[in-house]
Amino acid sequence: MTGGAGAGASGWVPDDAQVEALHRRYAPSEQVLELVLTHGRVVADIAAQCAERLDEQEGPVDLSLLRATCLLHDLGTYALYSPDGRLGNHPAYPLHALIGATLLREEGVDERVAAAVRTHVLMGLSADDIRASGMLLPVRDYAPQGVVAELLCYADRFHSKRPCFNDPERFAAGLEASLPRQAALFRVAQQRFGPPDVEGLARRYGHPVV
Repeated sequence: MTGGAGAGASGWVPDDAQVEALHRRYAPSEQVLELVLTHGRVVADIAAQCAERLDEQEGPVDLSLLRATCLLHDLGTYALYSPDGRLGNHPAYPLHALIGATLLREEGVDERVAAAVRTHVLMGLSADDIRASGMLLPVRDYAPQGVVAELLCYADRFHSKRPCFNDPERFAAGLEASLPRQAALFRVAQQRFGPPDVEGLARRYGHPVV
């Protein structure tokens, strides 16, 4: 698959139709496709809201790149789902970021998309975070580079593939107990990007806020 919404520094930026084609290539079933792709659309909507606010403060964000990145950020989760929608090998779940980045590079997608996907777990993990949590990831730093990667990390924290929206205060409180550095990063991002319209999106998508 080649061509896309625009040429990046290295690779192509898929439009919505090409994004869906990539999802269909790797999804084990229609049920899992709908779950993962809908989550990507929610995250893209949240990121777009935050980017509009950021535009007034820091300058324009590449919205085509941001949308493609958000829509594709969980491509690697298909390797962990069974066709009936069960998430297998749950301790290995953080590896989906590395799997997704590898798939996107193999597909020739813009390197900026792949790099953002690689670092989207929580607010971008450090080697110390990985050691403290026992996550099954190579122990190194996975810090998001650039505003698109940072917006992806932030927007992804507000929605889960259960599917539901995450109450930001409950989410931050959970991080405080387990990974306080991550909680601090989330608080900083809240100040920078502002609150998305979680209640409005919850009504639109029909997902509860928990």
